[in-house]
Amino acid sequence: MLRFEVLGPVRVTGDAGEVTLPPKPRTLLAVLLAARGRPVTVERLLTELWPDGAPSTANATLQMHVSALRKAVGDRMRTAPGGYQLDLTGVGFDATEFEQGGPLVLWRGNAYEGVTAGPSVAADAARLHELRLATRLRWAERELEEGRHVTAAVQLAGWSAEQPAGEGLARLLMLALYRSGRAGDALGAFTRTTRALKELGARPGGELDALAEAVRRQDPILDRPVPGLPAQRNRFIGRRAELDRLLDLIGTSRLVSVVGPGGAGKTRISLEVAREAAADYDSVHIVELAEHRDGPLGARLAAATGIREEPGVPVLETVIGQLSGRVLLILDNCEHVRDAAAELAHALLAGCPGLRLVATSREQLGLPGEVIFTLGGLATPGPGASDPHSDAVRLFADRVAAARGGAGLTPAEQAVAAELCRRLDGLPLAIELAAARLRALAVTEIMSRLDRRLDLLTGNSPVARHQTMRAAIDWGYDLLDLPQQRLLRLLGVFAGGFDLTVVAEVYGDDPLDPLTQLVDRSMVEWRDGRYRLIETIRAYARERLDATERVRAYDRLVDFLERRLAVPPPTDGPQHAAWLSGIAADHDTIVAAIDWSLRDGDPERGLAVASGMWWYWWVAGRMIEGREWLGRALDAAPAAPPGLRGRALRAAAALARNSGDLAQARKLGEQCLTTFREAGDRTGELAALNNLLITAQAQEDYPASLEFGQAAIAAAEEASDARMLAAASNNTAGTLRCMGRLDEAEPLFTRALAGFRELGDRRGEAAALTNLSTTDRRRGRLAPARSAMLEALAIYTELSITEGQLDAVEGLAQLDILDGDAAGGLRLLAVAERERAALGAPSFTPDEVSDKESAEANARSGLGTGEVAAIYREANALTLSEVVAALLG
Repeated sequence: MLRFEVLGPVRVTGDAGEVTLPPKPRTLLAVLLAARGRPVTVERLLTELWPDGAPSTANATLQMHVSALRKAVGDRMRTAPGGYQLDLTGVGFDATEFEQGGPLVLWRGNAYEGVTAGPSVAADAARLHELRLATRLRWAERELEEGRHVTAAVQLAGWSAEQPAGEGLARLLMLALYRSGRAGDALGAFTRTTRALKELGARPGGELDALAEAVRRQDPILDRPVPGLPAQRNRFIGRRAELDRLLDLIGTSRLVSVVGPGGAGKTRISLEVAREAAADYDSVHIVELAEHRDGPLGARLAAATGIREEPGVPVLETVIGQLSGRVLLILDNCEHVRDAAAELAHALLAGCPGLRLVATSREQLGLPGEVIFTLGGLATPGPGASDPHSDAVRLFADRVAAARGGAGLTPAEQAVAAELCRRLDGLPLAIELAAARLRALAVTEIMSRLDRRLDLLTGNSPVARHQTMRAAIDWGYDLLDLPQQRLLRLLGVFAGGFDLTVVAEVYGDDPLDPLTQLVDRSMVEWRDGRYRLIETIRAYARERLDATERVRAYDRLVDFLERRLAVPPPTDGPQHAAWLSGIAADHDTIVAAIDWSLRDGDPERGLAVASGMWWYWWVAGRMIEGREWLGRALDAAPAAPPGLRGRALRAAAALARNSGDLAQARKLGEQCLTTFREAGDRTGELAALNNLLITAQAQEDYPASLEFGQAAIAAAEEASDARMLAAASNNTAGTLRCMGRLDEAEPLFTRALAGFRELGDRRGEAAALTNLSTTDRRRGRLAPARSAMLEALAIYTELSITEGQLDAVEGLAQLDILDGDAAGGLRLLAVAERERAALGAPSFTPDEVSDKESAEANARSGLGTGEVAAIYREANALTLSEVVAALLG
């Protein structure tokens, strides 16, 4: 059977394959095919075959070409009155097939490709090309309507490359790319089309310009409408990782429950997942349960799916019978009808094998096979960071622009906006309510009002529970039973995370069951082995506390903290590190308890808690903060018992000295000594003497320091206090070393080291080793000096004491310089200098400061200016942990 093809190079095929035709017979065939079986006169044929003018032998030549074509097509080539015609009855012809709705794959190139002919062939080729373009546009529109954005984008990209000035193709390509999450590429396609049109002396039409603007602002109107789902009122921002995870889950699990606190955006992300997955399903439906109060859920399900009830048949049975094929169903806001929603989900999954079900709730449904997806806030910048690309800040910026009529955040507002989003826990509802306030308030004003956030975060949503953050949390609170409500209120006293032990103290009973229920209902977070309230729920819980509950809760919390901090920090390395970690985790709650005690409770108890915190504040480099709390507490409790007041004064003096305020340290130290002496507290007096000898040493008041030290040693020997004897020996030896009396200092350092080791006091051992290393270095014994300093560094690292690590790093740097490695030693000194500044812990021992300055000067003297600058650049790229790891090898 013959087949004619013109949608590409013109050709004829028969049973034996393609028939070979010379150029002119091929052109003759093209002219006859363009006529679609109608007769073509000889005159017309001559014009078509020789468009530039027929030669004198044209008639004879035409007869020759007719004969050649007749050999190829047989009696299909017929003589007609005044000319010729091609009989197309019963043969295949790709152009006719395409005109009658044939597929785009019939095209192999451009119509009549390779044929040079006159106007009739050119006209038919142009008509076929327009028909192909219209077909392409219809195909692309259908693909977009059915959600196959990526497939459409791939095909449209190739077609647009063929027709770079084609605005219809460009419009659909931009839409396909945008819906594939490629807004930048969509604008790139617009740029290429604009450039191609400019080369032709034209510019894009208004529709294409408007589309580009809509892409730039990410207008929700560009998103594909999905039957069964509501249209978006504004664009969805962020959550790409969560969306991908949810898409994977609904592809492998039949029931996925999205759980999270009020305002987290559970409904919104579920709708977005449904939009992205819609192309994979025969139908998508959402069943909104928030307003449902009484009765079975079947009628609401039937209304959502558009299924009519049948007389005498239970409505759920009818729905199950008619829900066929692949169906994606969202049960939204299930928490207040949890049991009924679980029954409905169970029945649907059992009766509809093609069903995938997504439930949103503040707690799981509790069905077998249910996969839980916990949704928290949007990603926020870390403390002090102002990343404008984090999801939370992007959402805030977008909603601010909407509230301000298109004017977004200014550069000056970025840092405050980042902190605001962090303080709002990244909750989308809270962020949107805050952004709406920017019509009348500055960002800084909103930040200043966050302590009243439940009054601040209000709006005008048509959904009542979304009008305020208080209403959103009320919705979940009202679903709790009385023990759960009471526990949630009491948890408001915690300013940070908490564990089960301290909750039991505050609750006054075993809290495990109600606490577990609060976690299940997304009112409390469980993360990394600790519980936590997000800030907005914490504010709500505190607001709900009545005066009596507040006093009782804080009293119990302070009592627990007093007992905990009365126990001295462990001296063992791992236990000390664990102690520091535990205090750091509870720090915000501890200082909140101190603050409550000083303002509304018993200031003396606040003083006791603050006194127990001093070691943490020193090791963590938070000495200024510790001094402020101890100062407030001492002022608030002037009549505290001498033992308590003396301990607080000693702690405040130590923090003042270690932060460089030596005059205040001396003053507080002397007050401490007087307090203990007046009370006849020999143990306290001994501690005060040891404290003062260090401060006087730092002030270079060596006579006073020696007097304090000798008195401390004598008192410790008299009291048989081994720990204080070791400490006083170590510190007194330090004063002797500052005075250049190394022969007297070294035996005392050795005595201190032995004492600390016998006691198992690792921190004291490290301090004595550091001092002995310095003494060895001064005497020229560099090998034992390095060995002792490395041992001290290892202990300080084990204890997580940063200032001790810096002492050791500086000691090793001086040894490197003495060994001839000026560059290496200077690099270590540069790292230590930077870290001390960040820690707020300057060196204060006079001879150590002098030694360090001399070593640095010696190192610089042997290096060029450029070398020193390079060393400091290298040091800036190193972290302290990297330096320590390299030194310990």
